[in-house]
Amino acid sequence: MAVDTNTLQALGLSPAATAATSGTRTANNKLVSQDQFLKLMTAQLNNQNPMSPQDSTQFLSQMAQFSMVSGIQDLQSSFNSFSGAIQQNQSLSASNLVGHSASVASDKAMLPGNGTLKGEMVLPAAASAVTLRITDSNGTLMKVENLGPQSQGNLPFAWDGTQDGGGLAQPGLYTVKAEAVIGGQTTALTTQATAPVTGVTLGGAKGMQVELQGLGSYALSDIQSVN
Repeated sequence: MAVDTNTLQALGLSPAATAATSGTRTANNKLVSQDQFLKLMTAQLNNQNPMSPQDSTQFLSQMAQFSMVSGIQDLQSSFNSFSGAIQQNQSLSASNLVGHSASVASDKAMLPGNGTLKGEMVLPAAASAVTLRITDSNGTLMKVENLGPQSQGNLPFAWDGTQDGGGLAQPGLYTVKAEAVIGGQTTALTTQATAPVTGVTLGGAKGMQVELQGLGSYALSDIQSVN
């Protein structure tokens, strides 16, 4: 649908005027104001050739497309604002974790100096017997704990570094494996390691990350519990 120069000038939208107000146009020189679009449509109807009138369906089609694009832009703007609010809330929540201890699913746990290795094992059902084994980085068995019958749920465990053969283990990262006898069958259990939150990293390729002492970085969604 062509728009002649006279129509543009009548609306104050001559090429010279529109060049001076380029902020109202996109890079491909299309009008971005719905009011301007309506003015142009009205001007074209008033100044159309009565012997060759404009096709009204074309106007309606263009108006529908304009409204759809405008609606999508408004929706995107609202979504961006909502997304920003969520990220800000997550940042505040994550920063509040510093100074607390958090648990993540892991078969590794940290024994701090003069401290205790802590974690939980997840029992999907009641067990007649539960066993915890702790090994060092070389696979050497350091500790075996027989915890007896246990109910369904999360079962906390702790190790002060005392080895079965006597003496204290060195601080560091250890492997923890738990198993339970459930319904007469031995089942490997999922373990969770608990460690102090030492910091929070915002942004970056992996998004927001929570730093756990000795365990490394985890996404906020990986946190199972906070103590």
